[in-house]
Amino acid sequence: MTKRRSASVLFKAAVAALAIAGPVSFTTSSVAQQAPKLMKENLVGSWRLVSIINTRLDGSKYELFGPEANGLLIFDGNGRYSFQIFRRTRMPFAGGRMEGTQEENKAAVQGMISHFGTFTTSDAEHAITFHIESSSYPNWDKTTQTRSVVLLVDQLSWSDPVPLTGPQSTDLQSDVIWQRVTSGR
Repeated sequence: MTKRRSASVLFKAAVAALAIAGPVSFTTSSVAQQAPKLMKENLVGSWRLVSIINTRLDGSKYELFGPEANGLLIFDGNGRYSFQIFRRTRMPFAGGRMEGTQEENKAAVQGMISHFGTFTTSDAEHAITFHIESSSYPNWDKTTQTRSVVLLVDQLSWSDPVPLTGPQSTDLQSDVIWQRVTSGR
């Protein structure tokens, strides 16, 4: 069979199938026509900390908040966020919260970082900017911090080239990975 005759047979078969099936719309689906979601929309929800690992100038790595650090990052649809990371193995105070010893208070402060405020995103730069209203580290109050991020469906990660926590003089970067919290988890 020649190419021309083969194409003619396929065309006739398609016309016959359409006649049997009835009118068909050849427009693309509404799903395919939707613009991709903006990064801000994709961030909305809760994220649990998977890991936070710092790299020293000599290349050695360590877990800034110890093994099994615990954290939660929440973005809402109105541009607000809340961020917490805690060392899981923090020692409880012997007395009341406001009666901690110098050692207990130091361990509590060094075993966590928390801040909240508003956030903006740049899709072009793949970046989040945190506009920090208040932080457990007072030097961050009323500051901004921008992170270049990688967002892959349910995983969010970034590297801080100069970490703002930990022993800054010996650290090169801090790598943070978050996993989206889905219902039921």
